[in-house]
Amino acid sequence: MRMRRTAAAIAIAAAVTVSAAGTGVAYAASPSAGQVSAAKKPASSTKPSKPATKTPAKTPATKTPVTKAPAKKKVKVAFSANGTITAADAAKGTITVKVTSGTKDVKGKSVTISVPSSLQIKLNGKRVALSALGAGQKVQITGTRVDAAYTAAKLVATGKKTVKPTPAPVVTPTPAPTETPAPEETESPEPTEPTETPEPTETSI
Repeated sequence: MRMRRTAAAIAIAAAVTVSAAGTGVAYAASPSAGQVSAAKKPASSTKPSKPATKTPAKTPATKTPVTKAPAKKKVKVAFSANGTITAADAAKGTITVKVTSGTKDVKGKSVTISVPSSLQIKLNGKRVALSALGAGQKVQITGTRVDAAYTAAKLVATGKKTVKPTPAPVVTPTPAPTETPAPEETESPEPTEPTETPEPTETSI
């Protein structure tokens, strides 16, 4: 009986010893709170310097291109005119026509029409130059118009130019020279002869 008790006491003492030893090992293995906090802190307290940021250069402002409105295309319009020539200018290559009939853009108007130098002009069935045309002749013209500019493509004229009589020069009569009368000669009186003084007569006493 004593031996059993002794064995049981030894077993209990061994168990206590083993548990105490395990507790000590566990305590030694686990790090303290101070060590954990020290491990979390970085070794150096200096913060790394931030790299310098470059300011991007300013981009030049781009100008918006101004868009111009497209120019309107000039349209050629055909015209015809019948009337009487009121003026012809061979130097400028134009004639002015008082239109009595034709297209509505010229009818009833006085229109100046350009005559190209290459245009064949007929007057009374003959080919003539523009200088042969003049006021008073009847004319038939067809051509084209761009805006208000008229250009002849065909020109046929009849009749004769009305030549304005040049007024005769007015002669102003020159007054006849007036003759100045010659001075009349006045006869100078003849010198009178000296009168003889009578001699004294002797008287007797």
